[in-house]
Amino acid sequence: MRELVNVIRNGWESLDVEPLETQLGKIEKDDLTINNEMYKCKGLRKIHLETATAGKLNIVHTVFWPDPNYNIPIFGCDIVSVGNIITAAIVDISPIRGCEDIYDEISVVSNSFQFSERRPLPLWADEIFSPFCKFVKLTQPAEKIEFLRITKEYLDIFIKRVKESKYDETWVRTMLRYDDQIWYAKQQRKNKKTLAVLSKWFDDDWASTYIDEVLFDVPKIH
Repeated sequence: MRELVNVIRNGWESLDVEPLETQLGKIEKDDLTINNEMYKCKGLRKIHLETATAGKLNIVHTVFWPDPNYNIPIFGCDIVSVGNIITAAIVDISPIRGCEDIYDEISVVSNSFQFSERRPLPLWADEIFSPFCKFVKLTQPAEKIEFLRITKEYLDIFIKRVKESKYDETWVRTMLRYDDQIWYAKQQRKNKKTLAVLSKWFDDDWASTYIDEVLFDVPKIH
């Protein structure tokens, strides 16, 4: 888990980021500890890294949210482990209209990595992840290393896109990207497992607000 966090941090450290203020940087409740790191930079309205631990349960969640004024897709990666077993690991660059060309590189990377225990995507996820999404269970040490490698390669391609992107003054294209990002957030909110995990420690209202405003908030028009 620590290795994945380092890959994510190394990615944003090559950007000119500044911290985003949050009152939920550290959350503690009984045996649960959640840490949230949030940044922004040119082209990205929010970089969010969440790490959570509770007993043997460990979670790493990250989304690099683009500013809709820039032609940038969405990078996301999650890992859930119980003890030494990674029960779920997912990484993808999610489609945003106008960003299809990024998959020329992503497809090459994707085809060079194969995992033995692939997991099916839930129905709510079908429309927001790319064909090159990797959603797997990791039980073999070698495959854990491979997942770190593909995450780094996906993120490297994404970071290059962020650095190269310029402000797009075309309102129609910006609104398409805005709509796609809202759709992504709304679909992610349908993941009942997120609410179920948080509701073990918090009431449903708090958990729903955390999901809507911290994990999967929507961009503002400006």
